[in-house]
Amino acid sequence: MNDEVWKPVLQYEGFYEISNKGVVRGVERTVSFSQGSRIIRSRVLCTRLNNCGYIELRLSKNSITKTKFPHVLLAQAFIPNPENKPFVNHKNGIKTDIRLENLEWSTHSENIKHAYQIGLFSGMKKETPVIDICTNMSFSSIKKAADFYSIPYSTCKNYLNGKRKNITSLRYLNRDAA
Repeated sequence: MNDEVWKPVLQYEGFYEISNKGVVRGVERTVSFSQGSRIIRSRVLCTRLNNCGYIELRLSKNSITKTKFPHVLLAQAFIPNPENKPFVNHKNGIKTDIRLENLEWSTHSENIKHAYQIGLFSGMKKETPVIDICTNMSFSSIKKAADFYSIPYSTCKNYLNGKRKNITSLRYLNRDAA
């Protein structure tokens, strides 16, 4: 039994459709050119995982390509939004779980509160102590060590995390805490 329902993608009507399962496909259509026309066949679009852990895909219309999030397209098509809330929240906190029952409209504030409630966001990260192995001077954080030695924070962090050759005598005091 096929219980998949397809609806047009908002602002891409006639070009793309999304199903209640979160699958996006191109709509079969004929495109006219100066030398004739061609048929663009319907096909399911490929998705990818972005650097923030969200599923994304690319949609094109009138020679303009944009990156879109299937969970947002799904909510726009299938979840009423009478309060016109701007964000789509994943109820279980799993960014790749784009099942319809896992999505809800939210405000930015509601989204942040939800992240706190389910343990996704705990506010400030725990500071990691740093030590200068030459002077034995210790600092309660990378920021404090960087400020003391007038090193940009990001550079100091890159030294300590091995992303740049560490030309300082700074090391993490207790690497297990990092």
